[in-house]
Amino acid sequence: MYNLIVCITMNRPFDEKTLSRMTMFGLTEYEARVYLTLIVKGGLEASKVSKYADIPRPHTYSVLKALQMRGLVTVIPEAVNRYRAVPLDEGLDLLMEEQEKQLSILKQAREEILSEVKPKEAIPANHQSIVLLYYGRQNVYKLVDEMFSRCCRECDIMTTANGIVRFYKYFSDKASEFRNKDMRVRFIAPVTPQVEDIALRLSSLVEMRHIDRLPYIRVVLIDESEVLFAEFIDDDYKATGKETGIWINQAELAKMMKTMFENTWQNTVPFPLEKH
Repeated sequence: MYNLIVCITMNRPFDEKTLSRMTMFGLTEYEARVYLTLIVKGGLEASKVSKYADIPRPHTYSVLKALQMRGLVTVIPEAVNRYRAVPLDEGLDLLMEEQEKQLSILKQAREEILSEVKPKEAIPANHQSIVLLYYGRQNVYKLVDEMFSRCCRECDIMTTANGIVRFYKYFSDKASEFRNKDMRVRFIAPVTPQVEDIALRLSSLVEMRHIDRLPYIRVVLIDESEVLFAEFIDDDYKATGKETGIWINQAELAKMMKTMFENTWQNTVPFPLEKH
């Protein structure tokens, strides 16, 4: 058995890495095997192609025919036909042209789909009050990013100690952008020793205050116009988690949350403490 495996491997005129690269150009594995065999071995009869390419004989003719149709193989007419591959550089160029044409077709189809299908807006244009539920950390964070993109004046956030790390990890660039635009961002969270270093970095981008007791709700409030309530079941630093988010764009509720945030802000300690 061992000798048989060695024999087959030595007869094969290419390695698996080269074979894998050829399939990246749009060839099937059998097509890649046959084409590489003809490149390395030269003109061959179908029976020899099957042997060296290590593919079942019944498939050999259909594969050769497919390669002929793509301009990669030509037939040498003899008593027993032989098959010859076009030069490798020419063949690769042909395959790249096929892929480029396919990409062009996909781009055109994309534009047609975008022009024909009109998705329903996530937020009604008439500002009708709605409530939306979001499940999963990635979906909640995507929503937060969308809320930030709509922010015009100020953003208020209340979260956990680990939430400080998550916010800095995923949204520090946005906080820096807000600061450069003179948009106010306020942050309330328990600053524990474990997250103090990150909190110091974040405090250079936002106004931060320390709260002794963990808030019962996690809140993102944008311009007194929309609010997100989030539940962090897995309060860790991972990119995925089991968060549940409730998004509401009711102005009255947003104003009520603004009042609650202001009261909490006044009863918390600035971080870092101002030095006199």
